[in-house]
This record gives sequence, structure tokens and C-alpha cells, in this order.
Amino acid sequence: MLMKLFTILFIIHNVESYFIQNQNKPICANCKFFIPNKNECSNFGTIDIITNEHNYEQALDVRKDNKKCGEDAIFFKKNYFKFITIPYYFFVENRVLSLLCSSVLIPYIGLILFIIK
Repeated sequence: MLMKLFTILFIIHNVESYFIQNQNKPICANCKFFIPNKNECSNFGTIDIITNEHNYEQALDVRKDNKKCGEDAIFFKKNYFKFITIPYYFFVENRVLSLLCSSVLIPYIGLILFIIK
């Protein structure tokens, strides 16, 4: 019975690894150039010279184009500050919610700190 279970698990693992391609390629979400709230790559794009607005390309398009980053992610740089960038983009995307929550929660945090002291 135990041998059949191991055989089934071995087959499932092999089938899964057969169908999943690009397993060992770098992931855009771990790159320092990736903008998570827009799925864009800050390494590729244009700047509007009149408004100074940045128009970045979609990360998927950049990875499909071998002249840019390509499937092998030749311009990939590991994001060592992901713990900062993910909350940053969350707050940028949800400014109103962030301000509302902070204005509601700050008095309660102050009250808790006052009670603890």
C-alpha cells in the first residue's frame, strides 16, 4: 500500500515538472525593476518630455521580447528590499484608505500606549 502511494506521488511529481516550463528562470516579482501594482518593468519604457510622465512597458511584454529582458531575464537584479517596496506600492495604490485607517487607528494606539504606561 505504501509503495503504491510513493509510486503515485512520483508520477504526479514527474508529470507536474513536465508541464511546468521555465521553472528555474528568474521571476519578475523578485526583480528590483518590477512595479507590482501595475505589472510593469521600470527598466524599459519612455518618458514624456512635456509632462515628465514615465510610461513603462508591461513586464510580460518585456520578458517575451528577447531584445529586451527575454525569457532568461538578462537584466534581472534581485530585489533585496522587497519588504519595503511591496507595502510602498500598496500605500501608493490605496492612499485614501491608508489615510482613513491611520486617522482612525492613531488615537486608539495612543490610548493603548497610555494605558500600558
